Amino acid sequence: MNHHPPADDRERLVAAGVLLRYQDHRPHPALGLSPIAYVSTALWFELTALAISPDAAAATAHALLGAIAAEAVDAALAPGNEAAPRDDLYVTHPAYIGPYRRVVWFQRSGPRRLITATFAPER
Repeated sequence: MNHHPPADDRERLVAAGVLLRYQDHRPHPALGLSPIAYVSTALWFELTALAISPDAAAATAHALLGAIAAEAVDAALAPGNEAAPRDDLYVTHPAYIGPYRRVVWFQRSGPRRLITATFAPER
């Protein structure tokens, strides 16, 4: 009998360069006190590009991601989404991150229920 937890696809995505491991594991109140464990490479690139200097890129991205997470709301509370599972997806209002107004998703998944921060998929 196999007693190992299911494989976490996010680690495969880290190896492929799609996601990055996020090193700040503080709990975020707006995300149900869950830590952000992974960030999409595209989101991280856009956040670090907003830094005043290259030396401040990581600190800027951490600060911005924390501020964005503080404004996230449970997607199940949005009108028309009442049937969505609660506490699985948190969303933000569109904001300028880089040259475009983008929505950030904070999605809970995986065996330890950690959060992955990504841009919402393009429609």
